[in-house]
Amino acid sequence: MLSRFKPLLLLFLAQVCVGVNIVFSKGLASHINPFIIMTIRFTVASLFMSLFLIKSGEARRWNFRLTWMDCLVMLAKGVGAGLFFNWLMLSGLKLTNANSAGLITSLLPAIIVSLNVTLFKQKLNVQMIVAIMISIIGLVLINFESFGAEGRHALWGNFLIFISLLPEGLYYTLSKYYPVAKIPPITNSICLTLSNLPFLYVIIAFMPLSSWHAITCYDIWIMILVGIAAGLFFFFWQTGVEKVDPAYAALATAFMPLSTVFLAWIVLGEGLTVTKSIGILFVILSILHYARCQKIQE
Repeated sequence: MLSRFKPLLLLFLAQVCVGVNIVFSKGLASHINPFIIMTIRFTVASLFMSLFLIKSGEARRWNFRLTWMDCLVMLAKGVGAGLFFNWLMLSGLKLTNANSAGLITSLLPAIIVSLNVTLFKQKLNVQMIVAIMISIIGLVLINFESFGAEGRHALWGNFLIFISLLPEGLYYTLSKYYPVAKIPPITNSICLTLSNLPFLYVIIAFMPLSSWHAITCYDIWIMILVGIAAGLFFFFWQTGVEKVDPAYAALATAFMPLSTVFLAWIVLGEGLTVTKSIGILFVILSILHYARCQKIQE
């Protein structure tokens, strides 16, 4: 029984890392260029995961070979979930709040299921449909009080956050349908984080030095934190997604708005009401329901 829910725990931890990214980046995005935030974040993530790799001893087992398609898919996954998702998310967070971001990211499971059905002809069963309906009810309750809170001024920010879910959803879809099984999880995570750095270093090379003046010591510590979370996200997700079916993986992304709401309550002081608490319960029940109905691959 415990082995069945171990992948769920890893997928949950991956979404907590995304919640850390969203909530802690909210304060950074107000005065620091998004590309600077991402450059520091992914540099820290690459260094952290490299140390993790050396300590694990996995570096001594590099005996795999990749095809050009493997490299192309890894580049699409890394840059999609890294550069594009974070650039759009950070740009949107400048104009809206974490609660609104939580509302919009609630659409991620539906987007992933749509990509699965459209691109890979996934068939939905009754258990999955019921679980999605329960999850949607929970996500609406979590974010019910955020509807209309920002008004028209945040429309563009909300739109950018919604668009950010497309490359993020593609990452989750490719992770399940095109896994690069030859690469161990830690090494895979390093490759995904490193794939962002050449693009980011070129971009910041053309930025004026004045763009760095707004960074404080506190900001650096926050960027180190989100950098570590970025590296762990890839590791947790790549490890957990190998043990579950595509529908279950899509449903597990409902943990992202759940973790965002909790962290926004703890870090930003955004209220955790009775309605949100009931919504969180619905999300958890939807995932547990599907976990009991669907046999996870061993």
